[in-house]
Amino acid sequence: MDKGQQVTEQEIENGLSSLARLIDRYGDAYWPVFERLERELSVRKERRKRLSVHLRTKQRPLNAIPKKLEITEVDDATRCS
Repeated sequence: MDKGQQVTEQEIENGLSSLARLIDRYGDAYWPVFERLERELSVRKERRKRLSVHLRTKQRPLNAIPKKLEITEVDDATRCS
């Protein structure tokens, strides 16, 4: 794999399967790597799930979203105290 190339979820799952066989055959030495891959896979799936919730909501076209917010002056009557 090239430096900087993203590892896919499928590759992580394949790694977990291989590690499970190694742990079963040779013992607990590979548990830390197994647990790290499990966490990484879980984080990725959770992020994808969270993102998809917001992508399913009715969206404005990207060109309708303001590029930056403008701060306007607030008069004394509208200030929060």
